[in-house]
Amino acid sequence: MEVTSIIKDDFVIIDDESSVTQMFGQLKNLEKRSGLVFRKNKYLGLIEKKKLLRSRVNLSEAKVKGYVQQTPLVSEHADIIETSYLMYQSNLDYLPVESNKKIIGVIQALDVAKLGALLPEAKHWKVNEVKLVKPTMLNKDKPIGEAISVMYDEALDQVPIFEKGKLYGILSYRDLFRKYLNWSPKRDVSAKFNKMASSRSAEVDFPHMASLPIENFSTNDKLLTTYTGASLKDALNMMEQNNVTCLPVLEGSNYKGLLTIKSILRKFASLKIPKNYNIRFVGLNKIRIEPYQKYALQKVASNEAFKLQRQIHNDFDLIIHIKAYDKEGPQQKFSVNMKIEYPGKIITSTQEDWDLITAVRKAFNNAKNETSSRLRDNKKKRERFPEELL
Repeated sequence: MEVTSIIKDDFVIIDDESSVTQMFGQLKNLEKRSGLVFRKNKYLGLIEKKKLLRSRVNLSEAKVKGYVQQTPLVSEHADIIETSYLMYQSNLDYLPVESNKKIIGVIQALDVAKLGALLPEAKHWKVNEVKLVKPTMLNKDKPIGEAISVMYDEALDQVPIFEKGKLYGILSYRDLFRKYLNWSPKRDVSAKFNKMASSRSAEVDFPHMASLPIENFSTNDKLLTTYTGASLKDALNMMEQNNVTCLPVLEGSNYKGLLTIKSILRKFASLKIPKNYNIRFVGLNKIRIEPYQKYALQKVASNEAFKLQRQIHNDFDLIIHIKAYDKEGPQQKFSVNMKIEYPGKIITSTQEDWDLITAVRKAFNNAKNETSSRLRDNKKKRERFPEELL
């Protein structure tokens, strides 16, 4: 299953020379948590609002380029399991998608998880089959600064808040940005504090704000929760509908832990199976393509072979024979002949196209279709003649 269907092109582009204040304004106006940082047309990395929460900098003078986080790039045809593994390992909620050395869109962790839930292996998973996260316990009267440290150090977007051991509320980065950096008069203890927080002396006085109790900032009413026996699909739907990445999990009235997007991605990543195929190219060094095109071709072949492996469930050898026509003209037409061998079976596939990558992808699709057809035929034979096949 490919990630193509969940790629979004409404990402925020931020110039690396912009101030952090300008960046916050861009993200706020477009209701985004993260942006992609570029220097002219070159992608540099990602910047997330939450990573700046503990930064003691002058936001109006600091440049975005000082806070860029490098990220892996996802192929537009990447497999959902590989992408889950990559996103889990990178500990990011948001990754850029690349095609022909250009950024064409982004994928979000929640969308990756929802797509992963459609995998045959995951369709019937329950919440209690995913490892729950148990953050440091925070009582409602603890200082907000302590909660921020827990969220940052334990890489959590939300943390549960307790009163006498019972779940009392939930604190998210959304709460913090709305009520901590943009203090709401409805939540404030005095008009004087509002004025102070918006003044030039606010940086000096923010430690006083950090000592205020968590309950002044957390969401304490109408809490979103799920339960241990709920389907993972339903929990993900709740996350999507409410734009959250964590849910407290209950068993009866008892709190059991947090269901997080990261833990769900980890579960999908566990489906990653070892490589059990060999790819050999014939004619690749004879055709007229650039080194980056050769690299892209090999990467595509590896990704497609991984998807094929999930169908075959066996070791296989793959030979990809490539020829080019009209070699002297401005364009070349490519012919791809593919041969797949695994115990007792041989599958061949041929495809031509003016674009080499397209020809390779189509050849793989032909092979996957042929593999599926053979598997269906074998299943029908087993059903019709079960005794003869024993």
